[in-house]
Amino acid sequence: MFSKLKKRERPSGATLLETICAAVVLSIIVIGATGYRYHSTLNARCADEHIAAARLGQLVCASWAGLEGDETYDPVAHLGSELSMEVLGPPKSLPPAFVLLGRYRATIEDVDYRIVLSWNDVSSELRALWIRVEWDWREEDPSDPLKPLRKSFVIITYVPK
Repeated sequence: MFSKLKKRERPSGATLLETICAAVVLSIIVIGATGYRYHSTLNARCADEHIAAARLGQLVCASWAGLEGDETYDPVAHLGSELSMEVLGPPKSLPPAFVLLGRYRATIEDVDYRIVLSWNDVSSELRALWIRVEWDWREEDPSDPLKPLRKSFVIITYVPK
């Protein structure tokens, strides 16, 4: 009565839709990994520049403080053998009551750092040394000394006169 029906077997391979879905998922993973790698490399580069700027600021600060805040301190003469430094024009602004000592450019690993040095006699026995280090991580023309910089920090230290 019942005849034997042949069961139709499904092929064991993947369908076209499954293959396309797998390709889309893999593409999203690859694009995400590439973006992650790009941003982590960019952040590592920015961190290296920040560390170099901090070390440069501390080097200039310690060198100037070692001379007890001498008004004739010249970092080009003092540190010129260790760093590529040059003198720049005066900065646009200074903190109130500080006297400008100079503005300089130092180049470390093809990155320009600008250093502003100024001082103020807090009392007859104490002098404040103010050092600002500026740098820029943008890929622009570094020869333009008037372009605005995106990164900076200030170091203030006190030395006996």
